Amino acid sequence: MRSAPATDPITRDDWLLFAVNALGLVWAGIDAALGLGPWSAWACVALTSALYLAHVQWRQRDILKNLLVFGLAAGLTELGADWWLVSKTHTLHYAPWGPFLIDSPAYMPLSWAGILLSMGFLGWVVSRAKGLVVGSAVAALVSGLYVPTFEALAHSAGWWTYDNCNRLGVVPWYIIVGEALIGAAMPVLVSGVVRTGSGFVGWALRGVIAGVWIGVAYFIALSITG
Repeated sequence: MRSAPATDPITRDDWLLFAVNALGLVWAGIDAALGLGPWSAWACVALTSALYLAHVQWRQRDILKNLLVFGLAAGLTELGADWWLVSKTHTLHYAPWGPFLIDSPAYMPLSWAGILLSMGFLGWVVSRAKGLVVGSAVAALVSGLYVPTFEALAHSAGWWTYDNCNRLGVVPWYIIVGEALIGAAMPVLVSGVVRTGSGFVGWALRGVIAGVWIGVAYFIALSITG
């Protein structure tokens, strides 16, 4: 794969990637309003994952292909963080529907892959234009707002819920803080993913690091917020 050079222009078509994130929010909102049930979470992830893949294939941007590998590796690694939240802290509870991987619905790695694909791309774009500090701040802000909003809708839709922790409404504070920490790390984590020097294995290893950081971020946030 050929990495996107520093002069590679960002076009309006690239930003269609974030329309998939918006669609996910809309889907979760409709489910929350109509009470479609946990099967709808699987349908939501299946649709958005297909759209992410279609966008990556259509754009033929190497950075997006690299980030997809990164996101999938992170999503699989994040299963450990989910196990900790479900079985050890007992703060996260998934609806008992469909096959599970460890303690997570089998769609979770794909869901995380999509989020990290888009957040990683956002962090890269802003950091390239405004510098690492601004890129990290923007990625933290967007992640800290988008994911908790999705979490609130998922709760109302009956996909999963939280208890035994301090919350803002139905969303734990540790999710809000943790997602901001995850977003803030995106520009640094993806800095090597946009290049081809490390190849497939290097992108996947950086994804594993990102998956571990997700668990660390939640641990830090839960320790702070209770």
